[in-house]
Amino acid sequence: MKKIITSYNGPDLDGVACMFAYEEYLKNKGENAHYYINGKPKEEVKIVCDIFNIHLNSLKNWEKPSEAVLVDLNNVNRLKFIKPEEVVEIIDHHVKTESCNLCVNAKVQIELLGAAATLVAERFKNENIKISRESAILLYYAIISNSINLKAKTTKRKDIEMTYWLKNNCAEISEEKIEEIFRKKSILKDENLREDMEAKIVLNFKGKRLIAAQLEITDVEDFLKEKEEKIRNILKQIKKEEKLNYIFIDCIDILKGTSIILTVDTETENFLGEMFNFKFKAGKSKQKELVTRKDITNNLRLKNEK
Repeated sequence: MKKIITSYNGPDLDGVACMFAYEEYLKNKGENAHYYINGKPKEEVKIVCDIFNIHLNSLKNWEKPSEAVLVDLNNVNRLKFIKPEEVVEIIDHHVKTESCNLCVNAKVQIELLGAAATLVAERFKNENIKISRESAILLYYAIISNSINLKAKTTKRKDIEMTYWLKNNCAEISEEKIEEIFRKKSILKDENLREDMEAKIVLNFKGKRLIAAQLEITDVEDFLKEKEEKIRNILKQIKKEEKLNYIFIDCIDILKGTSIILTVDTETENFLGEMFNFKFKAGKSKQKELVTRKDITNNLRLKNEK
């Protein structure tokens, strides 16, 4: 039976890289495998593909009957076109969700790393399977992007080792391209700002409703001088629409490796102050080191379980 590799709707570079490369990996092992990109990928995917002239050839639609492989995702409930029993494999780096347990036929590999791309790259390395330039490039820059150039707290030794291995297997990979990619992904249009903020998933924390948004850009302080009012208005609108108790956005400077947490109400400031000892001034909390949305939400999930 055909295996289809997919990820969440509107995947980032990590999700797309995993899909693309894992199709190649499975085909090298003689399997009938294809990938399916669900929704429009993040802009960074196009940036990297344009720079390196990589063509994506995703299935146009989900084909049944087929077996599903989930990459960069373990919450099957986010994919309405797949039944849990159709999932045969999960490769992810996020905290395991309860819905993962519904996938009773799945071989599950979940490791809390900087990127799921690390796990896919590791398959090629460990089994001595030759990797194409396209897969090597996508996986390398996926790890770099997802780990904020290996500065995020989620970055592990394995992430770093796989970036070295991928560089050694593709002469076109260059650290000089990292800044070019990061600066290009930081050019945000006002009409797409809400979508770019990724303020969609509601987290329930001890009976309270919370959304954590995130922007990954260069020169954060200069960016906020221009866009702060627009961002605040979007956050206020989302809080009202979703009937939230708390909402904030984590604005990450992807070159400097720092972040600014932005809120629109004292309730959220007090909540984040109590949970993480963040200090706010004029609705902003400047972090001297990198704090990602994943750091915050994973911590809240753990606190929620106690």
